[in-house]
Amino acid sequence: MSAATRSPPARMRTLRTLSLVLAFTAAVGLIFGTAGFTALEADRGVAVNVTDDERAFLGYEPLTDDVRHGEPTAVVEYRNQFGSDLDELNVSVSIADDGSTRAAIDSVETPSSIGEGTAAGVNVTLRCPERESVPLLFEADGNGGGVSVSLDRVHTVTCVPEAPEVTGVTFDDAANGNVSVSGSDGDEVTAESEADD
Repeated sequence: MSAATRSPPARMRTLRTLSLVLAFTAAVGLIFGTAGFTALEADRGVAVNVTDDERAFLGYEPLTDDVRHGEPTAVVEYRNQFGSDLDELNVSVSIADDGSTRAAIDSVETPSSIGEGTAAGVNVTLRCPERESVPLLFEADGNGGGVSVSLDRVHTVTCVPEAPEVTGVTFDDAANGNVSVSGSDGDEVTAESEADD
């Protein structure tokens, strides 16, 4: 007696075909990668709040536009408006374009930290042989209480040279005198005065 071969029912054929298609799709996915994406761009409105330097979390405010030769001057002020202390604050000051000026920075005094809600100034001492504009670059980095901040600003000040100083007066006789004046660059100038005959 021979065993009769029967063809599988239609439902089995459908499952077998579906299994083969899924296996093929999985193999292709493994070979070529999936159709996933790494970036998404959506056309939605984005609102960005921009505030001026005085009301920012690390507030910045220029205090003066004039600096006198050799005098420490509070030029700018930083204000901590975070909800915690800035335990570390590093402020560096340089001349933004030092090739365009004869002025030089003599010294800088900066705060090393700022408490919550308080402010601290940056004192700058300049030397300048003549009156001129000096662009000062202030670079600040601070952190504390889980926050960090960086702020770079340029503030241009006018460096005012020191006034000439009379260092001596001598008389040759009752009619003639010599006046010695020390200029802002340290040079001494002598002026002579002679009476008319």
